[in-house]
Amino acid sequence: MPIYEYQCMKCGAKSEFLVRNSDTDELRCKNCESTELYKLMSASNFLLSPSGSPAPTSGGCCGTPGSCGSPGSCCSH
Repeated sequence: MPIYEYQCMKCGAKSEFLVRNSDTDELRCKNCESTELYKLMSASNFLLSPSGSPAPTSGGCCGTPGSCGSPGSCCSH
């Protein structure tokens, strides 16, 4: 089950909930118990390269995208 962040429309408090899609009617603000919550947009957990595909989070052995020894790589290990 994913974790979603919601903000209360009544008191403004933000809360995180472990939610199934069908369980959103039962959510209540952890601060004031209101059911008037809206789901906040979450930050992405990946980066896109200039080509639009997911960018590697760590490079090859020399710290650049791609693997060492491939065409255009910085070293030939």
